[in-house]
Amino acid sequence: MRGGPRSLLETIDALGKQGVECFVLLPAHGRLSDELSRRGIPTCVIPYKRWIEGGEYPWRQRWHKLKQDFRIALQIAAQIEEWQCDIVYTNTLAIGVGAFAAFWLRKPHVWHIREFVYEDHGQVFVFGRNFTLRLVNFLSQACIVNSKAVAQKYEQWIAPAKLRVVYQAVNVTPGDATLIFPATHFRCIIVGALTAGKRQEDAIRAIAELVRTGVKVELLIVGDGDPQYREYLAEIVTKNQIEPYVKFYGYADNPFPLMQSADVVLVCSKCEAFGRVTVEGMRAGKPIIGTRSGGTQELIRDGFNGLLYTAGDERELAQKIRYICDRPDLAQRMGENGKQWAAEQFNQARYGKEIYLLLRQVCGKNLES
Repeated sequence: MRGGPRSLLETIDALGKQGVECFVLLPAHGRLSDELSRRGIPTCVIPYKRWIEGGEYPWRQRWHKLKQDFRIALQIAAQIEEWQCDIVYTNTLAIGVGAFAAFWLRKPHVWHIREFVYEDHGQVFVFGRNFTLRLVNFLSQACIVNSKAVAQKYEQWIAPAKLRVVYQAVNVTPGDATLIFPATHFRCIIVGALTAGKRQEDAIRAIAELVRTGVKVELLIVGDGDPQYREYLAEIVTKNQIEPYVKFYGYADNPFPLMQSADVVLVCSKCEAFGRVTVEGMRAGKPIIGTRSGGTQELIRDGFNGLLYTAGDERELAQKIRYICDRPDLAQRMGENGKQWAAEQFNQARYGKEIYLLLRQVCGKNLES
């Protein structure tokens, strides 16, 4: 399960411990609906669409999209009324229909913004950036953002008083992956969807540089995604003749045990909004090497729990990998620092309380009731 659905489950779990009853609207059945069913969370499937896409929309298609969203929002509003909800909570900036439904019902609406949209996903708003983000501001009583970097991007469209930085709780499921795929050299791991924005190519080229200089290192690439980008990455591996040192593991429903089997976790994304993989790597007790951009640089304290490098600079990344490889005591200390810090900062109790207090404030209810 990818980051967005996992973050939603963590939010529901955290709010449940605060006594909040949650209901979930989904666009389709899948892993998330199955997991919600196991938790006993009431759900309803209404096939709504996102309002971000990979390319520009002609005006005629935008008008058709807007009418379609309004029609679906009416269905959503009817379901919200049936559930007798006090507040509508949208888990991603990619969806707008929940806010439309809340407006018609005159119920408070909260947006949880977890993405930059263009910088991290390479997508654009169907109705245009300025119009959409002004609409987000108008239709929201509060906007939760998962990093200071995300807050800084949107504060020119959304009233600063509405923006609230709340770092996501990150739960992990330990295990033992060494029996499945034992490490033979110093192991680097990169976890995430295979897309150009995640820049797995940085990691591959850095490994090629290290192999050429005689460093005994290997790379485990965990994730699936764009077939064309996957082929592009494989071509880089072949061109550099490093097939024995790079393994494409594919999708892992729980990548945490694989991180536990590694020596260092790489986060090569060009611009990560938050970076739950970064936190998961810390919780696995591993040093992190990440890009000096976006939310990643809020999580990695250079020299304390990891190292930073410039996205796209594979030579600098190779230098940072070798630096950690040559200093096992330092690597262990960074891993321990990160594990302790992540456990304190990204726990469910802290996260649930912050979200709960914000929702109560938005609803205008007495916290003592």
